[in-house]
Amino acid sequence: MKLWLSLFSSCLIISVTLHGIAYADIVKVGAEAPDFTLSSTKGKSFTLSAYRGIKPVIIWFSDCCGGCEGRAKVMQGLLEDYGIEILAISMLIKSHQTIEFADRIDVSFPFLIDTEFKVVKGYVGTYIPET
Repeated sequence: MKLWLSLFSSCLIISVTLHGIAYADIVKVGAEAPDFTLSSTKGKSFTLSAYRGIKPVIIWFSDCCGGCEGRAKVMQGLLEDYGIEILAISMLIKSHQTIEFADRIDVSFPFLIDTEFKVVKGYVGTYIPET
């Protein structure tokens, strides 16, 4: 288990809910993840580079759909069982929808708001918001 965690700690995992994304290979495997700072639904700022060399991070791009509720519980399990940091980035245009979703699912990791899709586009390419 220690070997797996030590290998994992040097990796960045990006999980994407694939609704409305025109996928492009923006972030190359093995390249340093582009830094970003976003505010959470609770108003706190989170910066990716603050975690470098400290702990593994999963960046989860979520459109806060019904299926995302189940995935959020899986992410919460990873956080609790392995100490992996989760940064969920919402792909919704209206921040109040992200706030409502995050409050409803009640997880301990932050949901970050990216209503202009700057981080989303930088990581996965073109995003076409759905209603």
